[in-house]
Amino acid sequence: MVADSTTHVRSGEPSARDTEEIFSERLTALLDDILAGSAPNAGRFCGSCYHPLVASRNVCPHCQCNVADRATVAALPRDVLLMHRLRRSREGLAVRTIAWGGLTIGVVVALLPLVFWPVTWWSVTGFFGLLIFFYLLSANLANSVGDALGYGWGQATVKRRWDRFVAERDRG
Repeated sequence: MVADSTTHVRSGEPSARDTEEIFSERLTALLDDILAGSAPNAGRFCGSCYHPLVASRNVCPHCQCNVADRATVAALPRDVLLMHRLRRSREGLAVRTIAWGGLTIGVVVALLPLVFWPVTWWSVTGFFGLLIFFYLLSANLANSVGDALGYGWGQATVKRRWDRFVAERDRG
């Protein structure tokens, strides 16, 4: 099999340069651990995409960069950590906004029977029923729509910052 920029040499899968995700899954998990304080920012990383590399590997499995072309680094750059933190922040903000917005609307709607009709067993039952309905609705919307919007927003932010970071890194 001929190696080119669109396929992995061994697997024939699309390379990282052709997928939407800039950071590999392994790097993303490591970045989460570093930011949580449960892993050190030390190791052997690809000098191009910062994917963690074992000592015996000379070609990055994520971006196919050879260590002879770009030397490995012993720690992740601060900018990469900040990009990942910002992405996680954007993802969380979208989810929380949809969840709390849905709950707020739910409380307002649930209070309507108590405001406009006398307090009886059916208005109290309606209040709690509407609260439960809007709680479930907002949780499901936050977990589906919020996740999708947050992921897209976070990815767009990382892509813009990554392009600037790579341009500055390659210039200097």
